[in-house]
Amino acid sequence: MATPPETAADEWVPALPGPLAEAYGQRWRAVVDRWASRPGTTLATLGPAGTSSHLTAAFLAERHGLRVELSDTFDAVLAALVDRRVDQALVPSAYQGLTRFHWHRDLRLDAYFAQATPEYGIAADPDREPAAGQLAVAALWEVRRLFADLAPPALRDRPMRWVDADSTQHAAEIVAAGGADLAVTNAPGVHRHALRWVARRPGAEIVWTLFGRR
Repeated sequence: MATPPETAADEWVPALPGPLAEAYGQRWRAVVDRWASRPGTTLATLGPAGTSSHLTAAFLAERHGLRVELSDTFDAVLAALVDRRVDQALVPSAYQGLTRFHWHRDLRLDAYFAQATPEYGIAADPDREPAAGQLAVAALWEVRRLFADLAPPALRDRPMRWVDADSTQHAAEIVAAGGADLAVTNAPGVHRHALRWVARRPGAEIVWTLFGRR
């Protein structure tokens, strides 16, 4: 029996650009060398202080002499980078709008790395029990699924509505101000806004991306 011809799809299978570890290392060496030659390089990411993005940016800044600039949204981070008001952007791979960075014609992926987040979970005001009936839960879109994963039985089957938050810290702030019954937030959000944990889990190791301009 004759061997079937290769399909068009087979012709488009890309070759790897060398060993993955080598490619990873080359990117990091180039970025670290650039930081060393440009003290005070500005790195933009999502704020306010205490977000997982801010903590990861601060980790890099302490070790490489960077200056961190926090924005209210990743849309603002993207605009700042495109407009040359910052030098680089730090964006987690879990961010639903990451493709806008990858596909922007003026940007390039400089490097990527894995780093764990702080604890995440469901938090409430310590002085206020969730109201009867429908629950209002403040959360980023990206972490909403944690509610179903972590909610105790008493809350799991309650009717609920989402209150949109721009960050983990914003979600905690909404609950502290009385704008929601519960928040999906991280440990800094709980501590900063004096909330109490309802349920929590260890942080997750995720991939972080660094973008610069072409």
